[in-house]
Formats: sequence, structure tokens, C-alpha cells
Amino acid sequence: MAVADLSPWKAAKDSPSRQLLWELSRLALAEQEESLERLDQACRERGAVLKSALDEAAARHDKVRRDAEAEGARIEQERQQAKARREAEHRRQEEREREAEAERERIERQRAATQRAERAATQEREAEEARVKAEKDRQDAQKAKAKREEEEKEAAARKKVEEERRIKEAATAAARSAPKPQPTLPTAGQAVANTPQRTRRDSEREKEHQRYLEIHKTLKQLREFMGQQSKQNAKLKTKMGDMRRELRKSVGQLREGRGANIKQNKAIGDTLGEALALFPEPKISLATLVAQPIQDVQVPALFIYLLNHFAKAVIAQFIKEAAVSPTIADPIGTATVNVFAKKEHLVNGISLIDIFIAKFHRVCPPLFGIYGSERTDQGRERLGWWREYPGGPFVSTQMHQDRMTGLGAGYAAISLRNFETSRMTNSYPPYHYWRALAGILNVPAGQVTDTHLVLLRALLSNSEARFFHFYGESAKQLMQFAVNEYPKRAPKDSVAATLLSNLGNTWRKDKKLYL
Repeated sequence: MAVADLSPWKAAKDSPSRQLLWELSRLALAEQEESLERLDQACRERGAVLKSALDEAAARHDKVRRDAEAEGARIEQERQQAKARREAEHRRQEEREREAEAERERIERQRAATQRAERAATQEREAEEARVKAEKDRQDAQKAKAKREEEEKEAAARKKVEEERRIKEAATAAARSAPKPQPTLPTAGQAVANTPQRTRRDSEREKEHQRYLEIHKTLKQLREFMGQQSKQNAKLKTKMGDMRRELRKSVGQLREGRGANIKQNKAIGDTLGEALALFPEPKISLATLVAQPIQDVQVPALFIYLLNHFAKAVIAQFIKEAAVSPTIADPIGTATVNVFAKKEHLVNGISLIDIFIAKFHRVCPPLFGIYGSERTDQGRERLGWWREYPGGPFVSTQMHQDRMTGLGAGYAAISLRNFETSRMTNSYPPYHYWRALAGILNVPAGQVTDTHLVLLRALLSNSEARFFHFYGESAKQLMQFAVNEYPKRAPKDSVAATLLSNLGNTWRKDKKLYL
């Protein structure tokens, strides 16, 4: 080692203490460096441990995150699968319901077609029997006439001999006994003059008919208004649809039998009551919904909307069911009149049944004295002849007469209700029934159509007992004229006239009712 590298104290041979001090300093520095090195090593080792722990924790966190994401994806997949299964099941259920409904409608159409065919066959058989009977009567009448003519010839011959013997006395006797001419009485088939009284009555009926058609038009506008309101109110839209379906279902379930319609009548009343309680707004004018002038008042629009839908369902049920089985009209008519007679459904004591009657004016004008020709489009529309679709061809004659049969039976069920023991007031008294009969029977002879004859037969069939209850001897006289004289005003070879005439035979045979 060079002398320059040594400590000056170590090189100083004359100073051992300085050399020792230098050594001690070097030793202290070395120990300090070693201590620092150990500390650095410990720090590095501790840092490595901490880094390893952090890496391990991060790895565990990543694993937990990945597991959570996988579990979330699995749960979401199961939820989507469950949703898809529910939707698929809902679609299958709807498809099954559609198929079941289609099958029910097919069976109903088949049943109705079978019954119509049977009724048509029965009518044809009765008509054929009537034609055979008429032919036999004609032949008998001809034979009787020929016999009378023969007898008259013989009498004339004898008389001639007598006159030859007593010419003067016979001439005098003939002059005294010559029959005076008798006035000719109009028969049922002769036309009736358009008297001022008839013209005025027809004008009044036409005016009343147009007023009810205006009410019907107002109700159509109400449907559009409520449709717009439902778009702005989700709760109204949901409840309105539910209530409409409940009314249609309950009306469709009305059937014959004592106590058979308690549940259905309650459901109808509850639905209308709920509409009044939950939706008093918006309101509309009552004056636009009744035929007679009144002091105007505002009424809940939803309640009127549902009454209109109820009336529509009842009319549809008359056409569908009562056309096939007229007796079913009775429970439907009872439920209908009770709805419009309930105190809760009156407005300031006024019944809203004009809403229902407006439907009848639309589908069956002849009930209210309206007449027209079945040979023209305008005349058919005035007679309530329906079209297969708006602007399309008219329905067949058989379908039209089926409709008139159902509506006639329904109108009788509505207007011949007995409220003598009820606390409610009859909203459509029996005089409306008399007016309908009178309106048909007073149609001028040249304007009588098969529609009037079919409708008259439907009004009188199955209603004779109630008619007698209200009108007694007057009812009997009207029925006599309806089945004996009125058919003579019918068009030539009218089957409907024959069936109406046979109604008297049916009363005698089945009801022991002799007119």
C-alpha cells in the first residue's frame, strides 16, 4: 500500500494514539455501513413480502370479481330464460284460448245454422200445409159454388114455370122483393187513404225516429271521446277495458230459470256503481241523451259510455240468442229494464233508457212505425235491413228475418214488464208495446212488407199472457185483427203472412186460447 493511501495518523510513527483513533473511526464506519446494509436488506425483503401480499390480494379480488360477474351473468341468463318460458307459456295459453273461442264460435254457428235450417224446414212445411189447405179450401169452395149454381139453375127453372103461370103476380112480386144495393166495405187488402190524421201521425213518428238517431250519433261521438280520454289516463284505460269486458261477459251469461241470473245482475250493477264512484269526471250533457226536452244537467261520461256498451251487448244478445230461442229474451229483458229503473242509475229521477231505445231505432225502425219498400236500398235501410259490412251488400232475407225475430222478441220482453209489486218505477211502460203493434198494424196496405209480418209475429209469440194482463179485451181484439185480417195486406204468396195466420192455430192448440 502506498504511503499516500494511509492515514496521516497511521503513517505517523511518532503518534500511536492517532493511529488507534483512525482505526476506531474506520471500524465505526464499517459497522454503520453494515447496519445500513442490513436495514436496506430488511426493507427490501419486507417490501417484497408486502408486494407479494398485495399481488395475492389483487389476484383474489380479480377472482372474486370474475366469479361475481359469472354469477350475475348466470342469474341474468336464468331470468331471461324464465321470462322467455313465461312469454312462451302466455302465447300458448292465448293460442289455446283463441282455439277454444274459435271452437265455441264454430259450434255456436253450427248450432244456429242447424236451428235455422230446422226452423226454415218447419216454416216451409207449415207454408206447404197452408198452401195445401188453401188449395183444398179453394177446391171445396169451387165445388160449393158449382153446387149452388146448379141449385140456383134448378130454382130458376122452377121459378120460370111459376112465372109463366102467374106472369103478372110474379112480376109484381119481383118488383117488390128486388134487393136494395148494399154499400161495399173495404177489405183488409184494400189501400187506406192518406188522411191528414195519418200524415200528421207519420210525420210525428218520423220526427221522433230522427231524434233517437241523433242520440245514437251522440253516443258514437262519446265512444270516440272516451277513447281519447283513455290515452291520457292509464288508469282510466285499464278500468274502462275491464268494465266493458265484464258487462259483455255478464250479459252473455244471462239465461232462463228462476234465480239463474243473480250473479250476473250483481256483476252488472257493481260494474256500473264502480264507474260512478271512481270516475265522476269527465262529464257530458244529459240533454243530448234523452228524447224529451229537459233541464240540462251534467252526468259522468264513463257511466254513460258503459250504459251504451251494455245496451249494445243486449241488442247483440237479442239478435244472436232470441232469434234462435225467443224465450231467452225474457231474462235479458228483465235484467235490462232493471238496470235502467234502479234509483242509483236515475239522474234527477230521469231514466236513461233512451240510450237503449236509440239502439232499437237504429237496428229496427219498423217497431216505431217506420216503413219502406224492400225492393230499394233506401227502403231496406228504413226497415233495418243490415249490411254484411259498411257499404257492402245487404244480408240475406233469412238472416234479416232472423234478426227481426230476435229484436221483436227482445222488444216485447223489454216493454211488457210488470212492476206492480216492485219499489222501482218501470222505465219503459207497456204502452210502448201497444204503440209498436199499432205502428205496424197501421202501415198502409200497399207498404206492408214481410219485415212487418215477421216482426209482428215475434212481438205476439210468447207474449200473449202478459198482453192480456195489461190490456184485457182490447188485447184480444188486436190479436184477432193481427192474425186474421192483417195478413191479407201482405204481398202475394208471402210465407211470413202464412206463418202469422198460423199463430192463431198455435194459440188454440198449445195455449187453449180461442180468439
